[in-house]
Amino acid sequence: MPADGHRFGRYFAISIACLVVLALFFPAFDVLSLAGFVNDKTYLLVLQDNTEIRPTGGLMACIGLLTVHDGNVKDLHFYYANTSWTGDVVKIDSPRSLTQFFKVDRARLYDSNVQYDFASFAPTMLSNVNQLSGQKADGIIAVDFTALEAIMRITGPISASGDVITSRNVVDLTHYYSGLSDSDKAPLTNLLSSLALKIVQIVRGASLPVKLDLLNTVQQLSAERHLFFYVPGDSLTANLAGATAMPSTDFISVIDFNMGSGKADFGVYRSIDYNVQLLANGSAVSNLTVTYNNTCFWRYDVFTTVLVPPGAELLSVTTSAQNLQGPLTTSAANFTALSASVQVPANETGSITYRYTLPHVVGSSGVEERYDLYVQKQAGINAYTFNPDVQLPNGARLLASQNAEANQTSTGDIHLEAVYR
Repeated sequence: MPADGHRFGRYFAISIACLVVLALFFPAFDVLSLAGFVNDKTYLLVLQDNTEIRPTGGLMACIGLLTVHDGNVKDLHFYYANTSWTGDVVKIDSPRSLTQFFKVDRARLYDSNVQYDFASFAPTMLSNVNQLSGQKADGIIAVDFTALEAIMRITGPISASGDVITSRNVVDLTHYYSGLSDSDKAPLTNLLSSLALKIVQIVRGASLPVKLDLLNTVQQLSAERHLFFYVPGDSLTANLAGATAMPSTDFISVIDFNMGSGKADFGVYRSIDYNVQLLANGSAVSNLTVTYNNTCFWRYDVFTTVLVPPGAELLSVTTSAQNLQGPLTTSAANFTALSASVQVPANETGSITYRYTLPHVVGSSGVEERYDLYVQKQAGINAYTFNPDVQLPNGARLLASQNAEANQTSTGDIHLEAVYR
């Protein structure tokens, strides 16, 4: 990993998207307490670097505390990864697919986002921050680079500290300034502070069409799991917390963890191939292949966990990647987790294939049989390719299908269905 000082700029820049969320959403809530109209509200900013993927969306490289009053930013203070209390060790007791695989139960705070989704991680994060720093936050906002670039495509170019910042150069410029010596961070902080304030001003003063465009963008970023907003017990924002759905039908959720392979994930392209043989009694035999096309000039090390329906029984695992470790099978009431670690050399493609049986995954109306499959996209991943192959029971006739075609490229979840008799 680069030195903390060199990482400062890139992660601070992501916080701009947090300010946009506040500027865009909170005025619409008028006097709601979320915006600090009743009492000041403090929000924890979890800034995730999705070029280094983690289960909740990316490496937590910068953590901030933001206080709002009457819908405006009152105070903003940042704490950087591995400095002060952000580098303190905390206890992790889940998920078992990770703690048992690596035989660990502790991690540094900035590396503790190991749960399967952000909604599961957020309460623990709030508690840990309060315990370590004495700071009590009312909720969490989390964003990544993809969110920042998307928002700046709408705001357009912004002049800040002598630079013209755009969606195409904002990451490169913050990389450049973060590369300055640790003793010369004034240009970096001036640039980012100016940029943050100007974006907030643009959003607050934007025309109605622009605000609607921003609103639609933020909603899409949330649906694609690039932006999260979590407030304990708040029904207004519950759908922004990024909870993983565990339907009662067939489902696939691939959750990757970049194991120290640097900033590789914008250069790693994922595909999911799924062949499922449906049997007459409603059960199934599945072959699931996750493929990584590594276009980087360095090796990609990934710890991958696949969540599938409860009761799944693993038959075999094969890989075309290197140094397979595992698999480990762990179970919970509503899912089975299949975990393994592999390496994909530079400029090569590697895959891992699980073959397993499933209990009853077909619904019946008495006249027709219905098979549903839900594929959930991991937080922070920009896109993936999905290739399904659904084989009906012998003698069955397909009546209707949806999303069953090959080579689907998706930035979100996929729902496949097949109706037959």
